[in-house]
Amino acid sequence: MTLSDPDNILAGAFADLESGRLDKSLSTNESSQLSKAPVRNVYSIRRATLADSTMLESIEREAFPGMTPVTRIERDLKRQNGLYLAAVRDWHPDERELGPRFAISTQDEKDDVSFTARVKRNVDRYFLDYVNRPKLPYDYIAGFVGLWFVLDEAHIVIIGLRKADRRKGIGELLLISALEQAVENDSRVVTLEVRESNKGAIDLYRKYGFQEVGLRRRYYSDNGENAVIMTTSPIQSDDYQNQFKKLIKLHNEKWGRSSRLDKPEPEAKDAPENNGATVDGN
Repeated sequence: MTLSDPDNILAGAFADLESGRLDKSLSTNESSQLSKAPVRNVYSIRRATLADSTMLESIEREAFPGMTPVTRIERDLKRQNGLYLAAVRDWHPDERELGPRFAISTQDEKDDVSFTARVKRNVDRYFLDYVNRPKLPYDYIAGFVGLWFVLDEAHIVIIGLRKADRRKGIGELLLISALEQAVENDSRVVTLEVRESNKGAIDLYRKYGFQEVGLRRRYYSDNGENAVIMTTSPIQSDDYQNQFKKLIKLHNEKWGRSSRLDKPEPEAKDAPENNGATVDGN
């Protein structure tokens, strides 16, 4: 099943980045030098692995609540013609203290105050934090994109983001990375489906050269909404590459430069642990 509709999660790619204020004590010269210094994006892109499955499935539940059937992520990670990319950053200290159960909960699950939800959180706290602790990746995953390569086409099957990580340019960063990998794979074009009502995502896709080429009627199982089929012009062409490089430059200027598929895995960097901290399950 293809789920490239991001449920408006990519609309945040158009949000303005809040500008930081330089210390007033800095001289004009120092301020000028700082403004010219390359800004580093805290998020980077790496290949997703089977060790990431639990986190990816959690993000999928959060990004696509009520969607059935869900993507079989663990199976897709083993596909010879598949590639999943993850947008990652370092774990925050407070995230380490809260433990794995909290890390893989969706925002809706955390916010639900119903009796059933509170009971479930208490049960999960016991089993996931103490009995059967899930194996989490060494870094925090904010979102991911899945690709299938079929003949001369690359197909984006899913893009998902955590609610807390939207409006930070991450969705656009994942799209850029997917297109780069399609180029590396010698794909001729990239295709996807998106909800007909998701104007923000459609605008972003158009920005990166996708055109509407068809409609899948009643494609989405949750509400029977139509899916718009979109495809790029040939991505290997000089015209496309020139425009693509300009868009990457604009993204870097707005959100900061990010490493994509070139970040080495630390030799010893723990995933979040409970460290004896308790979390209120109510």
